[in-house]
This record gives sequence, C-alpha cells and structure tokens, in this order.
Amino acid sequence: MTNSVDKPPPAVGAYWIKEEDYPALLRLFDDGDKMPPSWKEWLKMAEEMEQGLKAYGHVVLRVYIDPTTFPYWCTAHGTSPGSAGRRKFVAAAVTERYGRQA
Repeated sequence: MTNSVDKPPPAVGAYWIKEEDYPALLRLFDDGDKMPPSWKEWLKMAEEMEQGLKAYGHVVLRVYIDPTTFPYWCTAHGTSPGSAGRRKFVAAAVTERYGRQA
C-alpha cells in the first residue's frame, strides 16, 4: 500500500514567453499593465518561480504562449487573454502532457 508521502509532487505548468513575443503579448493580455515592463524582468521572475517549484520536487512544464494563436484559444475556451486565460491554457497543456493528476 502506498501513501501520499510516497507520491512525488504533481507536475505543474508555467507560462513561458519568447523575448520577441513579449511586446505583443503585453498589448494582448487584459492585465498586461500589471506585467513587468521588460521581458528580462519577466524572465527573472519566471525563472525564480520555476526554480522554487523544482526545489519542492515538482516537474515544471514550460508552456509557450504564442501571440497569434492564444487569442483564438481563449475565445474557443470561453476565457479572456489575461491571467485567467493563461492559467486555463497552462492547465490544459499539463493535463494533455501528464493526464489528470490526483
């Protein structure tokens, strides 16, 4: 019999942005004004978050957001292209890759 202590932490996702896409995504995101002003600042924050999750034993899946296709995905899934849309997009990618995790 296994118990929950024996299970590794679930895989998690983190949205990831390419430097060249950052300006377009800032304009697209409905919360873009709350994002770091530069890609380098965003990257520093994202890498620190990723390292923290890995330190706790999580597998971290980087989920890239494409400024061309992301708005269509959001519309198709009934969400906005902001933090709620990013969370839903990342969760869908993690589920697709790792299945439903208990």
